[in-house]
Amino acid sequence: MAPPVPLRPRDRGLRNAPPRVGGQRVAVQVMADIPPARAWRLLQDLSLPHNYVPGITRTEIISELTCGVGAHRRVYEESGDFLEETVIEWREGEGFVIRLHRGDKPLAPFTRAEFCYGLHPGGSDRTLIELAIIFKMPWGALGEKLGGWFIRPVMEKRLVQIAAGMKHFYETGRAAGDEDRKRLAISVQSLPVTGTA
Repeated sequence: MAPPVPLRPRDRGLRNAPPRVGGQRVAVQVMADIPPARAWRLLQDLSLPHNYVPGITRTEIISELTCGVGAHRRVYEESGDFLEETVIEWREGEGFVIRLHRGDKPLAPFTRAEFCYGLHPGGSDRTLIELAIIFKMPWGALGEKLGGWFIRPVMEKRLVQIAAGMKHFYETGRAAGDEDRKRLAISVQSLPVTGTA
């Protein structure tokens, strides 16, 4: 697999944002053959994740805000269960960070979990999409070890599927299926693991 595409410091967007969570970070990137302005139009539409996230069948915006800090959505699984996502950081044209939760409680088993979307110019009307999840486990040092051994590999696999689905959806305008994600997974690069965010 090719090494991650180096970015100029001004293009790093959310990559070097100071962590608000602490904990562990898993990140991937994929190049999409669409101009950054078009990628941003798609990314800022918070109603679209069911078109690229595996297992998500529907997205519902439940706040008055449809974008920006405070916008709140639910993403529904095939079972009808849902996860809540609230925007906590917004960088116009570059990306945003969402808090993953159910009501007032963080996504289990974490004490806190955030998902970062970042867009970077890729040259020649291309866009580098970066996805990251930052999570903090309970149970102190034991939780950190368990997160590294068991959670990180699962999160990385999930991020690869989401990134491949985004590439397909952004380039074609059609919802990604499992075969699309499988075919495009090879174009997704894992970024170096950081012990703590």
